[in-house]
Amino acid sequence: MNTRVNWSGVRERVIAVEEAERRARGRGPSRYPTFENVLTPAAIAEVEAQFGVALPDEYRTFLAEVGAGGPGPALELMSLRRIDGKWGWVWESDEDHPWLLDPSGPFVETEDWADQQIATLRAAGYEPTTRDEDEDYLDDYRKVFGDAGDDAWFLERGRGAIPISDNGCGMTGWLIIVGPHRGELRDRDCAVNPPFEPYVDANGNRHTFRSWYLEWLEQRERQLDDQGL
Repeated sequence: MNTRVNWSGVRERVIAVEEAERRARGRGPSRYPTFENVLTPAAIAEVEAQFGVALPDEYRTFLAEVGAGGPGPALELMSLRRIDGKWGWVWESDEDHPWLLDPSGPFVETEDWADQQIATLRAAGYEPTTRDEDEDYLDDYRKVFGDAGDDAWFLERGRGAIPISDNGCGMTGWLIIVGPHRGELRDRDCAVNPPFEPYVDANGNRHTFRSWYLEWLEQRERQLDDQGL
């Protein structure tokens, strides 16, 4: 199936919505572009070569046809940028802390996360202690990995996925890149160890990147129509 047609006109529709909302608030045109530049096929191939994985088709074509960052569900999409010769996902201008995809294993669903921690600790020659109600085995990671324990625990939790959207107040949306649910999205609240919950549509079907993004855009367009804008 040719997925390239999926994003036809979407960039223009989002820009039109953004401009209509600015006019409704009495604001003039923005000084900044609505979207980051699209990525060339060569740039996308470079991203995939760096991480050793193929990006899900819907996201891959979005990068090529709509943009490498910009407006999206909740607040905005993460931006995919080359920083110091390496590609990574960043919040707005925070290029000091890019997210680098770990493709070494599949994304671990919430119900399997505790077992994954136990396996990691045992592989390091350590028998886990009692599971904490909120933080699972984070204290054990600190004992095993020392000062790197928090980072090891956090990065392993996001393995096989990328943060795709900033939902405000520390909440994030994630796109699964590696694993049986590749191409699906997960919603994560703000806490030390919140669950990853599937994004679903009105019928309870799990969203992919395209259905999630288009649902958001169509809702915004309906709101403008309802307001007569």
